[in-house]
Amino acid sequence: MTLFRVLTTHVHHSRKGRNHRLIGWLWVYTYILIMGLFILAFDLNNPEDVQLFWDSAWLYGVILLIPAIAFFILGSRADRKFSLLLHQYYHLVINRRIKEIDHIAVATKQSPNHVIRDLDFMITEHMLPFGRIQNGILDLETEEYHEAYDDDYDEEYVDEYGDEEYEDEEYEYVDEEYVDEYDESEDRRPRSMECPSCGARIIVYANDEKECDYCGNVISA
Repeated sequence: MTLFRVLTTHVHHSRKGRNHRLIGWLWVYTYILIMGLFILAFDLNNPEDVQLFWDSAWLYGVILLIPAIAFFILGSRADRKFSLLLHQYYHLVINRRIKEIDHIAVATKQSPNHVIRDLDFMITEHMLPFGRIQNGILDLETEEYHEAYDDDYDEEYVDEYGDEEYEDEEYEYVDEEYVDEYDESEDRRPRSMECPSCGARIIVYANDEKECDYCGNVISA
């Protein structure tokens, strides 16, 4: 099931971090399951079995938990890269008023298909005003709608993908002006919360509830 989920959604930048963490949790749960079976199989009153149990715990810990940690790190890295990419999209679309998908793709060094998926994600998550992509052009609402939206956006936008600065040539800023503008706009982010059940990062807006994509637990902001 995990493999199917990853293969069908990993093409989306918004899902890469979650998919990496999902694989990480799969390794963790596998380790817990194996240790549970060992507890049932070994006689813990027998010193030899106890020693064998701990030897097995260390061995499977190296085999399963180290890859789990690696996938958690990859998930955090993917979220940071996507966060930077979202900032670039917002700057290009709202501040520089670039609406052509091909131009946005060149500026962000992404493929047009990735740009379309990412902009659809931003519109769905209310990171951009309502709009649609037609014939390679992003068509958003009127200027009046933009201004009304920006008033709310300043208060509600909390970045789901982490607020730590991340430097990567593939996702470098478009220009120096962009860096200055977003240094002054750090409050433009969605609210990020950790699921108390499985630890997944979930985006939840103020005074709202959302069901965790992984375990189904309902999270309230």
